[in-house]
Order: sequence, then C-alpha cells, then structure tokens
Amino acid sequence: MSTNVEYIETPYGKVAACKKCGSETIWKECYNCDEGYSHHDCGEDTCCCRDPRPNVTCDICNGEGGWWVCLSRECADLRRDKE
Repeated sequence: MSTNVEYIETPYGKVAACKKCGSETIWKECYNCDEGYSHHDCGEDTCCCRDPRPNVTCDICNGEGGWWVCLSRECADLRRDKE
C-alpha cells in the first residue's frame, strides 16, 4: 500500500512526508519492474526485435517504479490492520 506524501521545504531541500501523520517516508523500489516497465511485448508470437526493451507498464506499481512508505508506527499499524 502506497503512502500519500506531501513535500515539505526544509533547510536541506524538499523532503517527502506522510500526509496522514507528517512522519518521514522512504521510497521503496518495485520488485517486479525496471523503471516502471515489467517486460517486453511487441505483439508478435516470436519477437524479432533487435533491442527488446521492456515496454509494458508494471501492474504492481502502476508504472511508478516503486512507492512511498511511511516510517511511523501509527501508519504501520494501520497498514497491518488492512492486510
């Protein structure tokens, strides 16, 4: 489950914070894809592309390449209750 974030201006630059509780968040890379694309599909049964780069949007992260996770105990407990 992805955390909704807001960006807060600090003396060190912009920081992503949880919209719900204001705590620190981290970016978790998606395990299923590479930069939002999961695999190559050119529409052919036998692919003859010279460079078959991934071109199908990942269905785990919706093409985002990952998601934000809140580090607070409060939000972690809410995530655990929903699962």
